[in-house]
Amino acid sequence: MKKLALVLAFAATVVTAGAARAEIGTADITPAATLLLPHFEVDLKNPNGATPTFMVNNASATAVLARVTLWTDEAIPTFSFDIFLTGYDVQQVNLRTLFTSGDLPITADAQQDPADTISPKGPLSQDINFPGATGPCGAVYASPALSQAELRHVRAAHTGKRSAILGGCAGATYGDNVARGYVTVDTVSQCNTLNPSSPGYFAGIATSQNVLWGDYEITDAAQNFQWGGSLVHIESCGPLWVGNGASCPYVPGDYTFYGRLTAFDAADQREPLATTFAARYRIGGIDSPSTDLLVWRDTKLAPTGLSGKHNCNKKPTWFPLAQSDVVAFDERENPSDLCYLTDNVSPPIGGSQTCFPLATQRVSVIGGNPLGFPLDTPFESGWLFLNLNHAVAGDPQPGVAQAWVEIAQDSEGRFAVGAQAIALDNARTANPGGVLLIP
Repeated sequence: MKKLALVLAFAATVVTAGAARAEIGTADITPAATLLLPHFEVDLKNPNGATPTFMVNNASATAVLARVTLWTDEAIPTFSFDIFLTGYDVQQVNLRTLFTSGDLPITADAQQDPADTISPKGPLSQDINFPGATGPCGAVYASPALSQAELRHVRAAHTGKRSAILGGCAGATYGDNVARGYVTVDTVSQCNTLNPSSPGYFAGIATSQNVLWGDYEITDAAQNFQWGGSLVHIESCGPLWVGNGASCPYVPGDYTFYGRLTAFDAADQREPLATTFAARYRIGGIDSPSTDLLVWRDTKLAPTGLSGKHNCNKKPTWFPLAQSDVVAFDERENPSDLCYLTDNVSPPIGGSQTCFPLATQRVSVIGGNPLGFPLDTPFESGWLFLNLNHAVAGDPQPGVAQAWVEIAQDSEGRFAVGAQAIALDNARTANPGGVLLIP
């Protein structure tokens, strides 16, 4: 009887789980049409440096095609490639080997891989043919790799140097030969040469299949660290769904994840992320802890013209990105206003300081980011209130800007852990400027 009760309880749990549905406009980890790796770093001069990898999984029995796009820390796309996934398949992408030797995942659809030796499928999985003349569908990818010209291009673009393919610079210059950026992964209908910033990408290429899920790992042999977490899961809005304060589908003028690339006409139908976050930190104590924030931000401008590739001695028009309010609390709820310089001069010469200036960056809670201002947190531990709303010239979404924040903590030079910050709102329903704790 006990065994029967356990079986029935388990069956009830499975039925309940199968009936559950994710909510649009909520930062939930659920199969989605787009995945986001909000920040990566690859030290090109140190083979033992941090190695970021991420996994792309298919939550459905039906085979799907995923389009992976690399973006610089100035939100400019540099390279895209396709991953074919049989039903319930999983593929790993190693960003270190991509940037150092140009290696790409080896996959192929049913037509190009009839013996299932490249992309095998299990007894519960489907394997189908995808149209298209490039990537894993058009040819068996026995040894997929970037060409030498493409490899030089991505290395230059992601380290703030001039790319011959772009004819200019596309990333911030730190001068340390570390490739930085972020990654998006979309479900698509066919192999293609486009990326989310290309005209027509959301008019027949990208699909609304909420079937992708994934995670990432950062392995640092030199520091003896390994930590990771879930990728950011961004759902596509279906016609019958009702979301968190918004009915689907999205309509022109709504804030969507890829809105900056489509003039906010809602063509992408992807839910936006949050604008305000709560993040735990520890930067002092007997075990010498430290906390970094991995911060992804929306520039709200398409990567064209003065916001696209540029002369290497200049910056995009939006740089640096401002923020609305950053407050540190200690563990007794004492607040401290951060990223803001006060003074007693009349007229005042102080004001907001840009602590998170780029589309993606790693920010030390102690020292800040080299291209921005330090946070100057006066406490050893507590939590941060991060209102990252901002406005740009000609802003189609005045005072509202989506973002994402991850937390990376280490202790005693031996232990490391990663976690997502807590999202406190959603860009779709956020008020301009958001909540200000210390105006």
